[in-house]
Amino acid sequence: MRLQIIPSHQIPELLPMRDAAEAMKRAFAALSVGQVVAPHRMHLPAHGSEDCALLMGALLPGEAFATKIVSIFHSNAHRGLPVVSGLVTILDPETGVPAGLCDGGALTAWRTGATSGAATDLLARPESRIGAVFGSGAQARTQLLAIDAVRDLEEIRVFGPEPDAVAAMIAELSSRTRADLTAATDSAAAVDDADVICTATSSSVPVFDGTLLKPGAHVNAIGTYTLDRRELDLETVGRARVFVDLVAAALEEAGELVHGIEAGVTDSADWTEIGDVAAGRAAGRRDPTEITVFKTVGHAVQDAMTAALLLDAARRKGATREIEL
Repeated sequence: MRLQIIPSHQIPELLPMRDAAEAMKRAFAALSVGQVVAPHRMHLPAHGSEDCALLMGALLPGEAFATKIVSIFHSNAHRGLPVVSGLVTILDPETGVPAGLCDGGALTAWRTGATSGAATDLLARPESRIGAVFGSGAQARTQLLAIDAVRDLEEIRVFGPEPDAVAAMIAELSSRTRADLTAATDSAAAVDDADVICTATSSSVPVFDGTLLKPGAHVNAIGTYTLDRRELDLETVGRARVFVDLVAAALEEAGELVHGIEAGVTDSADWTEIGDVAAGRAAGRRDPTEITVFKTVGHAVQDAMTAALLLDAARRKGATREIEL
């Protein structure tokens, strides 16, 4: 068996963020209209801790087929190792034969950023000028690149609990963005007058005060996927029109939204799947003052679509390395 290895450092070149965002629109549209075959994500806890491995896979017939194992070990931050790591196996959608391999951590970060890029493009006000990103890890980096790619932002503020990590992120990305990048002094300063806000943390408590959101703001909440964690407060959830990747998945894994149901500030019957907006089956933003929230817990169709496009681009550009098993 011969497999093509996709170099993770070339992902931004092989699938630029704007193109990746458009691909995520197609992926979620296919999911919402029932074209995707995907089992429930398997969650494997590690020794009873918060660390775990996730197993998932998806088939978009005739277009994309992939499986992924991704480890999320928060304790790795103290070891100097990536918190998110893994491996994606790309399969031929016609034969099922393994065709390629990709770094699961790098692909996860890129496709998650691209998903927020897609949601921002569909929901944020076109005239948005100020962005804010909470977090300073790999996921926060791609969130920042994504909102910069789909909106003509003048400034993106970054806030996190470790100022040195925030400074390093800004130094790394400032040459890759159109917007000016600045470090926010606190969460309130980050949110103040912000048009597009991304939360990319593993926080178990809300990272900003929802009363500070300006009318017309858009929020992407991507950092948590368990019921005991929530980056958004009840005020944010209650003020917003809520969009999700998949309603069934959100009811099982979106702590912010399930907590909101229990508190009586939101109802899953009122949530809209982002794929329905992308497919033209549901309305996105309805007026300039509406606050919108996109909460994603992730879906394997993101991995399958991204991996298929990366393999195709890498083959065309001669960027793959072949191994034989």
